[in-house]
Amino acid sequence: MQDVLVGLDPEQREAAGLPPGPVVILAGAGTGKTRTITHRIAHLVHSGQAQPDQVLAVTFTTRAAGELRSRLRVLGVPGVQARTFHSAALRQLQFFWPRAVGGAMPRIAESKIRLVAEAGSRLRLGLAGTDLRDATAELEWAKATLHDAETYPGAAAAAGREPPRTPADIGRLLAAYEAVKQ
Repeated sequence: MQDVLVGLDPEQREAAGLPPGPVVILAGAGTGKTRTITHRIAHLVHSGQAQPDQVLAVTFTTRAAGELRSRLRVLGVPGVQARTFHSAALRQLQFFWPRAVGGAMPRIAESKIRLVAEAGSRLRLGLAGTDLRDATAELEWAKATLHDAETYPGAAAAAGREPPRTPADIGRLLAAYEAVKQ
């Protein structure tokens, strides 16, 4: 069995050698986070503490997930699930929906911009191009700050927002967007 911890710096070696269980690696760019994570997983599998098909590594980007899988193959550990947070959540939803809720799972929208465009069309707002993109960003701000159609206009004014349409129109758009999603 190869010692996959050889060649790691002391901090990486410590993190990679921790006992089985969830671990978060917080470090700046270029510090070896991916190296540490892949060597940790390889160490757990090679030492018999984990099976590749029982490991889920999550990251933020598709590119990073692919890089994790590639490095794990090089370390002799194929079969580990490496996914983005969104992909992992979707996979869980697809698995559990029929068992927990029953019936067909709701359709997942490929892009929210199409839904915003449809909402804008229903309201005859004529959103296109930059206006559509900016309106979509404004709806994202409203949702991230937990505002609905009624509270948005006041919240936008208080926050000094400059929406691409009137705050009242964006509030109406938010309501229409929610209706389109339903």
